[in-house]
Amino acid sequence: MGRCVTVATCSLRQWALDFEGNTARIIESIRQAKAAGARLRVGPELEITGYGCNDREWLLDILEASPAAY
Repeated sequence: MGRCVTVATCSLRQWALDFEGNTARIIESIRQAKAAGARLRVGPELEITGYGCNDREWLLDILEASPAAY
C-alpha cells in the first residue's frame, strides 16, 4: 500500500528579471504550501527569473543575468 502525499502547485505573478521580488513571492508560496500540509511544492520553470518556456530564445541572457549564475 502506498503513502499519501500532499502536493502544492502554484502559478505566481512573476516579473522578468525581478529576482528579489520573484524570490520573495516564491518563499511566501513555500510558507503557504507548508502551512497547508504540502510535502512537495512545484512551480513553473524559470520561476526565479520570471520568464516562461516561450522566452527560451533569451535563455543565454537569462542565465548570465540570473543570481544563480554567480
